[in-house]
Amino acid sequence: MMLAAGKGSTVVVETDGADEQAANEAILGLIAERFGEAE
Repeated sequence: MMLAAGKGSTVVVETDGADEQAANEAILGLIAERFGEAE
């Protein structure tokens, strides 16, 4: 997955399906942790 959004950008995340809540939480966790990259 690639995310081309600069600092301060608004990103809309939509999930759907049987495990949508878990998928949403995982994606938001990756974003919060900057995908494991340094600042």
